[in-house]
Amino acid sequence: MIWQVTIWVLWKVRNDKIFKGTNCGFEEIVEEIKVLSWRWVLERMKIPVCLFYEWSWDPIYCLDRVQRRE
Repeated sequence: MIWQVTIWVLWKVRNDKIFKGTNCGFEEIVEEIKVLSWRWVLERMKIPVCLFYEWSWDPIYCLDRVQRRE
């Protein structure tokens, strides 16, 4: 899923640059990927509480919760 989010964010940044003339820095792109992947995983995988700092620090830790729950 992180791969899909990365492609989605890069596509959006590319379109914004072409059609709106906006520029986005590397750090902003990486942060957007982190936030969006965290939101998508929480919603789609129904992970019990996973705070953003946990996701940023170690996404595998959050994903392990799904396996432990089952």
